[in-house]
Formats: sequence, C-alpha cells, structure tokens
Amino acid sequence: MTPRFTSRGRERRSIRAALHGERPAVRIGKAGATEAVLASVREALSAREAIKLAVGKGYAGSVRELAVEVAQRAGAELVAVTGRTFILFRPEEEAEPDPEGTENLR
Repeated sequence: MTPRFTSRGRERRSIRAALHGERPAVRIGKAGATEAVLASVREALSAREAIKLAVGKGYAGSVRELAVEVAQRAGAELVAVTGRTFILFRPEEEAEPDPEGTENLR
C-alpha cells in the first residue's frame, strides 16, 4: 500500500505546523482501525480539515500501515507519520453555488 500524501510539500509543512501544539483528536487503541474509530475520525474530519491521531502502546502492528488504512477508509490524505502519531487531511467540501442566487435571503 502506497500512502496518499498531500500534493505539495509546503502544504504538508503548514498543516504539520498548525497541528504542532494540538492534542490528538482521536486515540486508537490495541484493536486498531475499528468501525468506532473510523466513525470518530470521520466526525473529527467533518469538523476540521486536518486532525492529529495517536496510536496507543498496546497496538502491536505497524503505525504507518495503520495510518494508511485509516486514511484510505476515511477518505482522507495522510500528511505525516511521526512515532505513534499521524496527521490526516481532508479538504472541506465546497458548497454548490445556489443557481437562483437566493442562498442568503431569509
């Protein structure tokens, strides 16, 4: 499995810098990428474009392989893997333009 990294190095660096002081939004336990974990990841990515995830010491597999799996199953891009922590990025969906131009009228 080849990880999908964001296209530009500069973009990756800025995402990493923005999340540097942040606590992980999702913690993954020894069970790995369960449906509950993926639901939490999707929810966190719907609130923010980029999130930090931490993998507990109880997880025995490869953190990089887990990061790739979570990114693929969540529809996100893998930005970086550092130790037992990794960062995912999923750009916010752009809103469809209102064809009648009545979006802000209430």
